Amino acid sequence: MTLAQIYSRIWDCLTRAAADAPPQPSSFSTVQAATVGPDGSPRVRTVLLRGVNEPDGRLAFYTDRRSPKIAELGRDPRIALVGVDAMHNMQIRVTGEASILLDEGVRRLAWKSSSDQSRRIYRTTLAPGTPIHDPEDAFAKGDSADEMEGFANFCVVEVRVNTLEWLKHSANERHERARYVRNGDGWEAGWITP
Repeated sequence: MTLAQIYSRIWDCLTRAAADAPPQPSSFSTVQAATVGPDGSPRVRTVLLRGVNEPDGRLAFYTDRRSPKIAELGRDPRIALVGVDAMHNMQIRVTGEASILLDEGVRRLAWKSSSDQSRRIYRTTLAPGTPIHDPEDAFAKGDSADEMEGFANFCVVEVRVNTLEWLKHSANERHERARYVRNGDGWEAGWITP
């Protein structure tokens, strides 16, 4: 494939991943997100890719605004994401700057597009990472009739992509790795050693 074809493939994979809803997400629906912890150490967790805007070079995921990653991104907005398609031996890596979107309209639209099962995790009175005795202790007791319960804890994180990398492993051919670096409104593309 050419660099232009790979660039299109990256965005196609990410777009499909954000459109695929659990319980059968595509390979890149879940990505690992790395932030810088308060002590300078890396912090990594899994997030679901929820939005992709290729023309603007932006990705989005949802999270609890009480989550440690929100505080980490508030101190240092740099973020790295990596997704793997083990079946096709592909990896997509992203670096960028995160913005925490707290706008009521943006959040409400994202909230309404989420399943009740997804919204359930925001209903707990406990912040993510709080020690508990039993897994059920984390969730609000019973199901609420109020579909907006938990909305106050919900936010959208948008990542302005600065670099994209694509790595293709091959059992019988050579591995290939390409990098795309944002340059104004465009991208500088090049091959790099796998």
